[in-house]
Amino acid sequence: MVNVVVQRPARRSVVIVAAVVLGVLAFAADAVDGAAGPVMIALVSSGLAWGSAALLAGRAAPDRRSAMTGATALLVTATLVYYLLILVVSRRWSGGTLVDGSSADGYGLRSLAVMTTVWLLISVDAGPALGLLGRATRTARLPIAALAAGAACGLLSGQGWQSARTAPPWRLLQVITDGGVARGFVAAQLVAVALPLVVLAWLATAGRLWRAWPILLLATAATTTLSAVCWHLLRTAANHLG
Repeated sequence: MVNVVVQRPARRSVVIVAAVVLGVLAFAADAVDGAAGPVMIALVSSGLAWGSAALLAGRAAPDRRSAMTGATALLVTATLVYYLLILVVSRRWSGGTLVDGSSADGYGLRSLAVMTTVWLLISVDAGPALGLLGRATRTARLPIAALAAGAACGLLSGQGWQSARTAPPWRLLQVITDGGVARGFVAAQLVAVALPLVVLAWLATAGRLWRAWPILLLATAATTTLSAVCWHLLRTAANHLG
């Protein structure tokens, strides 16, 4: 009993520290210019990066409740840290002016509040699912574990595929005159598409899930399609709200 009591605060501390680091890295990535900017955003400030962190938190959890709460706490805390840094440090919501010359800070704060609320709601919804998927890849029976790994890969891949469909790499290279920036966006898209497959390969190898490869592939394909559609709807809504 003593070990359990001691270990739970330690696990919570690890989750909180990881969330703070994730939020700070995402904030820092916004300030990276040039070709490295899009790549940094893909690595530390994307659905792929944050979803992978939540997945790992769930995989390391000792039980279902800890998997759900740990993954959710990580995403919520990282979101709060990220937007708090924007509010207090970069203050990129301020300084604008309206057509009549008056300050646009009120609109900037409104947009910041709306986006914070949206991502908190997404964190509360996605956290439990990613946490349970992560734990299932480690503890469930082979078919369920393979299904969970494929679904996790699909969820992590959706944003990358949606971005690639909206702005295909070959069109980016043709339209954008700055070759360095174009290469950065293309590299970011490759990272967003390829890295979830690396995560899938690791999960399958660590859990010996290759024996259920048809389930892995079908779950990955189906969930990737669903995730890409959801990211498209989310971006459309965000454009209207922002």
